[in-house]
Amino acid sequence: MTCLRSGRGNGSHREKRTCIFMLPLEEILNLPAFLIRRCNQIAIGVFLEETQGFDLTTAQWGALSLIAHEPGMDQTRLMERSALDRSSITKCVERLEAQGLILREVDPADKRARRLSVTKDGLALLDAMSDKVRDSQRRLLAPLGDEGADSFVKMLQILTAAHNESSRVPVRAPTASV
Repeated sequence: MTCLRSGRGNGSHREKRTCIFMLPLEEILNLPAFLIRRCNQIAIGVFLEETQGFDLTTAQWGALSLIAHEPGMDQTRLMERSALDRSSITKCVERLEAQGLILREVDPADKRARRLSVTKDGLALLDAMSDKVRDSQRRLLAPLGDEGADSFVKMLQILTAAHNESSRVPVRAPTASV
């Protein structure tokens, strides 16, 4: 097997040696992690094509939707619910606020925290996008057929639930209202 090894000065050179650490290309391309990453890229692409003109990414749409369902949550809670890291949530919230889709207000109980809520424009945008979001999901899953799509989603739910704690940002379920 020929492997590429970094050389000094003139870049890389090839030498013949056995690469016992390297997986065969076909195996790499069929690893579940590789395929899931590709599916994520494709899902984002389909979402952006179907929602073209609304100027929201999948992360922004998800954050806006979560805030609409849990008004008053803070950014930490949004991070826990969305599985986005702190830096991504900060950028996402700043963009949504700049677009006039959400409000950030100081929490009277904790001056360091900011409570998030969706504006009327944000709710109107979610409403306007809802059919296109559903279309994107149907289009994404269409090659599987109805039964296959249902099974695929159930399998994804099982995998995400089983490995949630292995994530850099595990999802936390909403807390019950008292």
